[in-house]
Amino acid sequence: MSDEKITIETGDAGKGTSEIAKDANSEELEERALSVFASERNEDLTALILCLVTTFFVLLFTKWL
Repeated sequence: MSDEKITIETGDAGKGTSEIAKDANSEELEERALSVFASERNEDLTALILCLVTTFFVLLFTKWL
């Protein structure tokens, strides 16, 4: 195998650029894409939990103040 790499622009979802082997197979590329979506999913869940907790506290304090 050669060590030649291609730099591709991944945009905001991939946080910039990524280097892949010039002769990368589709499984390697698929794994990279899924890892990007998995990290975004974790960020989305964190944001959702923070919103729910904030909403709960706002409702709690506005009811009893």
